[in-house]
Amino acid sequence: MTWEYIAPSGATTQTPSTGRDGGGDRGGAGGRGQQSGRRGRGGRGRGYGGGRGGQEGAIAPAAATGDTSGTPSTSSGDRRPARGSCLKCQSTDHQVRECPRCTPEEATRLLRELRERREARRSESVRKLNIVDTSKRLKSDDRGSVAAAIDGIAVTALMLDTGADTSLVARGVLEALTQMGKVLRVNPVAGITLSPVGKEKIMTRIVTFDEVVLTTSAGPLMLRNLSFYVEEDNGSMEVIVGRPIMRLLGYSTDKLLVEARKVRPDWELGVAQSDNLEPGAAPAATPGMRRLYAEPPMLPDEEDSVERHETRTATPTMHPTNLTEVIQYLEKKVEIASEMGLTLDGQARLTTILHVRADSFRVDFGNDPPVRVAPMQVHLKAGAEPVRAQPRRYSPTDREFLDRHTRALLDHGLVYKNHRSRWASAPRIVRKKEQDSDPTADPRMTIDTRSVNEKTEPMPWPMPVLDVVIGELEGARFFFVLDWFRGYWQLPLHPDSQKLYSFVTHRGIYTPTRVPMGVTDAVAYCQGVVEEIFGDLLGHCMLAWLDDNIITEEALLDVLDQVLARCEQYGLKLHAKKCTFFSTKVKWCGRIISADGVTHCPERVQGLVEMQRPRTAGELQQFVCAANWMRQSLPEYSRISAALYEALDRVAQVVGSRKKNQLSKVRLEDVNWGDAEVASFEAVRTALLKMVPLAHPNPTMDVCLYTDASQDFWGAAVTQLPAGEAQRPLAEQDHRPLAFLSGRFVGAASRWSTIKKEAYAIVEATRRLEYLLLRPRGFRLYTDHRNLVYIFNPYATDGTMARYQADKLQRWALSLMSFQYIIDHVPGDVNVWGDLLSRWGAGQVREDEHEATRVARLAVVERVSPLEDPEFVWPSETEIKAVQDAAREAAQDLEGAQQTGERELMVMPSGQVWIPADAEDLRQRLCVIAHTGASGHRGAQTTQRALESVFYWKTLAVDVAAFVGECLHCMATASGRISRPFGETLVATKPNEILHFDYLSMVEGDGGVKYVLVLKDGMSGYVELVACLQATADTACQALIDWFKRFGVVHQWVSDQGAHFRNQIVERLQRALGAQHHFVTAYTPWANGTVEVVNREVLKCMKALLSERRLAIRDWPALLPVVQAALNSMPADRLGGKSPLTAFTALPGGTQLTSILHPAILRRPLSTGLHRRSKNIWTVSAWLWTDSTRRW
Repeated sequence: MTWEYIAPSGATTQTPSTGRDGGGDRGGAGGRGQQSGRRGRGGRGRGYGGGRGGQEGAIAPAAATGDTSGTPSTSSGDRRPARGSCLKCQSTDHQVRECPRCTPEEATRLLRELRERREARRSESVRKLNIVDTSKRLKSDDRGSVAAAIDGIAVTALMLDTGADTSLVARGVLEALTQMGKVLRVNPVAGITLSPVGKEKIMTRIVTFDEVVLTTSAGPLMLRNLSFYVEEDNGSMEVIVGRPIMRLLGYSTDKLLVEARKVRPDWELGVAQSDNLEPGAAPAATPGMRRLYAEPPMLPDEEDSVERHETRTATPTMHPTNLTEVIQYLEKKVEIASEMGLTLDGQARLTTILHVRADSFRVDFGNDPPVRVAPMQVHLKAGAEPVRAQPRRYSPTDREFLDRHTRALLDHGLVYKNHRSRWASAPRIVRKKEQDSDPTADPRMTIDTRSVNEKTEPMPWPMPVLDVVIGELEGARFFFVLDWFRGYWQLPLHPDSQKLYSFVTHRGIYTPTRVPMGVTDAVAYCQGVVEEIFGDLLGHCMLAWLDDNIITEEALLDVLDQVLARCEQYGLKLHAKKCTFFSTKVKWCGRIISADGVTHCPERVQGLVEMQRPRTAGELQQFVCAANWMRQSLPEYSRISAALYEALDRVAQVVGSRKKNQLSKVRLEDVNWGDAEVASFEAVRTALLKMVPLAHPNPTMDVCLYTDASQDFWGAAVTQLPAGEAQRPLAEQDHRPLAFLSGRFVGAASRWSTIKKEAYAIVEATRRLEYLLLRPRGFRLYTDHRNLVYIFNPYATDGTMARYQADKLQRWALSLMSFQYIIDHVPGDVNVWGDLLSRWGAGQVREDEHEATRVARLAVVERVSPLEDPEFVWPSETEIKAVQDAAREAAQDLEGAQQTGERELMVMPSGQVWIPADAEDLRQRLCVIAHTGASGHRGAQTTQRALESVFYWKTLAVDVAAFVGECLHCMATASGRISRPFGETLVATKPNEILHFDYLSMVEGDGGVKYVLVLKDGMSGYVELVACLQATADTACQALIDWFKRFGVVHQWVSDQGAHFRNQIVERLQRALGAQHHFVTAYTPWANGTVEVVNREVLKCMKALLSERRLAIRDWPALLPVVQAALNSMPADRLGGKSPLTAFTALPGGTQLTSILHPAILRRPLSTGLHRRSKNIWTVSAWLWTDSTRRW
């Protein structure tokens, strides 16, 4: 357990003096003391026996004084800069890096100082201490002394003296260390007067010890670089730690007394003192000692899984061990166990165990010694030559980080300087996400040991047979899972092997003392350590796979206590965040284990489950070839796949070739692809789905990993085949599936280069399927060999690659160092499973559909609306008459059309103007007018109804369907049909009987408009669209009042339960008008479906018009009246061909087409077009048109 203290701004810490320490607490009775440091005179104060000091320029201990130079004052006269302001000039208009008065070097220094001050405040807040009872008491605590060791030598007594103003060490300790050959850091000082009880002493020397280790009930507590004054006349082995150090460690007199008062306000100490005193003995310290824990900081966010995988080889970041933070996480785990069904007695027992064994858990890497097991020793291959990389060029910021990081590794004993090492690997600096928002945050350092791994002999180790191990779980009901903390870095590295993994920086060569991540033997050695520590428990109540341990036993908590005791015995630390202490279902090695039995993780077959059916003969051939690899493992494969082979033969005969590029041109639906072929495909896929969970990794077989990536997807398949089969042709190998994975590239990943996508498929497959690929014999990796050249040496293969891309590939390559594998090149057309899962079988979006969408978005019309194109000729009566005359002279079929006496146009008996069949250009322009512009890009049926209300030609329906289907703007905005769920709704029988309204959220437009309030009449469908700044009750009430003043009060309202509709303002309006407000049930929008349909149409029309007119999205408010007119003016089937405007107001509706013809031609019989599907609509329409006196 390591304590690290950062002094708050302006404070002087741990200064041995006889006076007050930097303005600290007042001492007891005694004389006055005064002390001055290097930077001027010190503070004046009282001390226990404070003799007159007054010495100028005394040297303060090296690690005990706080440098306050350059620290901004926090006095009232010097205000702290506002948050987000410039650190140089306090301006809020720019940041410090953009300040014209600040150089780049000064900006970097100011940011660094700001970060240091924040860390200091955070560390200071952490030192709010609580006193927590423990179940154990110190075995020996008389005179307040504890067992201790200084630089490796045990001292007789180390006393914690809260009444001493400084720390003292007896001369005998220095002599003992000198005799052992220790080099001590001793500095002379001018005479300092100390006044112990009854006499005065003059101190002339200060010594600084590298390590002072105190023994506590929770484990060792190490104090580094601690300084003491030397008692020259004391030859014993005694040390006194004074109040300044105690205060740094968290001691507070007031808090101690407050905690005592919490226990009880009235203490009787006479009996307690007499019980602890022997006759003639001097008063001693109270034996009851308690452990002190620091309050934890805020919980850090979990990092992304891929980023953790990238940085798995990074060296650990040093932090002080904070047991209170550990306890907080453990208590949260107890709460989770309670939610999982742990009884109250079990919770109490679990809490006790975790508090007692809290030192076995960590959340940050501290100064813990390595696990007490035999260190890992590596054997080199015969003739192996040392590898010594040259120091790399680093930026000034990276060099500063390397200096800080290596110094921390040195201080914590994880590395040591070794300039004579003949081995040296190169470290890499890996950026963290935090650096995007905080330029002063530290990156991570990883060690590239790939060249060393090539020269080492792999350590043999047995792989657990999962079939046997899983069988031992039968009957288990409760489980807990333990995870090592920074697994390999806890393990010791043999001194003979340490030099092999040295790394070189600009400061020299450093040699690690722990096992680095990514070395060849790390996996085998880790499994051996598990056997050594938990050997007698394995197979009975505990299963272990590397650093993931699962325990299953009826007496669960007894076993947990036993396992944690074993961890404490060996010094093994567990990850407090990742452990689970009570569960009825856990995931382990690709299995889901519960009381109901062992099932298989769905992730292994995720690629097969999401596989789509083939659409072309080329895709069918690919699937048949991939399934053929597994034919010997699939029962009755020939029978269930016969229909697929027959279909493939039929296509090959038609095309005359079996090449994939030729077969891909044939769609299966064109070659009698039917139910029999679909059933055959599903039967083969089902057989694979059933087989994968039954397959277990066989240690005698070779494991193969096939990966591939396409533009949008990646795929991976893991198989195993008998030893020796890999040398046979791929078509003759007997592959047995173990797992299938696939995924889609989204967001920034969709813009990755091809090589990064290919590399990601490999890295992601190894991350997810680590339990299948970490094996003594390794695995075979099949992919494009050029991709792997990129991964392992991107700079040497493509100098045009961006630096950030090369860095990411290198991080991914380092994450593969823990695996043993052989790279095999496989052509793309032979890598059937990887290619299949990454292309047409990867997911819901097809490649051809993606390409079609992309082409549609690129093919935007170059001009503005076609109606406004100068080359567009608007049809006229004269042109239509000329076309009709030409058709009549050519003796074309008039289809029953007759010439009217007025305007001399050929008109059908139903009143529509006849358009000849050969007038193709005219028909196309009429479709443009009926669909685009103010028509609002409505659907095919609405456009057809608008044309049929004015014109007629024989192929009108077919022409409209083709035109609307090929409209580029509708391609980008239209969505598929959504079926209406079952549910009740209100139906109006006359206009203005029911009013539906809802808010539609939009992109912020000009003037700050963000919403559209949609109001719709329940019978006619007439809508009004109101642009709104905010979705508020006031806006809704104003819109309702505007509706009522023009059309009359509606007494049935329908809306959702949003706060803008369900409130006192709307309720008062409802009561004043005598209306009823029907609220839609939450999550059932179909109850208000009539307005939900309008919302969808508004968005569709708005997007299409913005696209057609090439306007910015923020210009949508200007198009809102056009959209409203389009929705209200177009004829509707449910209204008998009438428009919502006509059905609601009895005013004639119309479209852009009506401007072509004279109004006299547009007159129709009153009964024409009435829709008799609905009795109610027929009645309303007839009443509307025949009785003008009853209009509303």
